[in-house]
Amino acid sequence: MIENLINNLKGQLTGELQNKFNLQPDTANKSVDLAKDNVVNELKTRAGSGDMGGLMDVFRGNKAPADSSAGNSIIHKYVGDLTSKLGIPESVAKQVAPFAINFIMQKIGGQAASGNLSEGDLLGGLLGGGLKDKLGKGLGGLF
Repeated sequence: MIENLINNLKGQLTGELQNKFNLQPDTANKSVDLAKDNVVNELKTRAGSGDMGGLMDVFRGNKAPADSSAGNSIIHKYVGDLTSKLGIPESVAKQVAPFAINFIMQKIGGQAASGNLSEGDLLGGLLGGGLKDKLGKGLGGLF
């Protein structure tokens, strides 16, 4: 579910990265793929440990990604990936990462706020039904 949502906004975000940060089309496209991977991996990690509160605050619009430990973790890892995997200078990566992660989180949050995406949809797609049911009680009624 989350991967499909990010894939649907890929063209828009790729264009933004090209325009705002002068990334080449191929680099911008790969940057969005790396952003998706970082967001999904952090969601899986947080969901698996039962620590979704910070990310859900971001999705609900209660916190900016940079104001949550989960958001900061995603941004930090993403900066590393941009520099090591795509060769983007660190000074540029430190501008691209917060922009791209904020963009993605706002879009996901917008879908959740409009009722098109529930927390159960988000986590269920990452974890699968069995694990989601097992974790449901430990995640404070998010489902």
